[in-house]
Amino acid sequence: MRSCPLSGPPVTPAIRPYRPADRAAVADVCVRTAHNGGDSRSIYPDRRLMPSLFAEPYCHFDPDLAFVLDDGTGRAVGYIVGTADTGRFVEDFRRTWIPRMAGRYPESAEPPRTPSEEMVRLLHHPERMLVPELAAYPAHLHIDLLPPW
Repeated sequence: MRSCPLSGPPVTPAIRPYRPADRAAVADVCVRTAHNGGDSRSIYPDRRLMPSLFAEPYCHFDPDLAFVLDDGTGRAVGYIVGTADTGRFVEDFRRTWIPRMAGRYPESAEPPRTPSEEMVRLLHHPERMLVPELAAYPAHLHIDLLPPW
């Protein structure tokens, strides 16, 4: 148990299912952990880019496999999101997610020159998630927690 910094009484963190009201907190956790586990805000100026790649599509396509670490006050301070079927996820991502994101993140014909451009390139190539050596293990997931959790 931890003490709530505002009121002092002990609170108990818990893993619970993701709720649509968690979207902003999940995006914030994603941004603050997207640079090798550290804060990516100085590297990717658009705060929506990393969640658009690594968190939001999972909550959208596989909400039953999306969970948050609730700090005990209702605030999500971490998440685990995933898919049971990476092949299906890639198909859904290509068919539905890319068209949804393409207006904000258009694909460039030029090679990427910045970290943000590299992430936009990854957005437009979800097949990168299909690793032949892992075909027998179709699921994958992302886990991110804010420090000190």
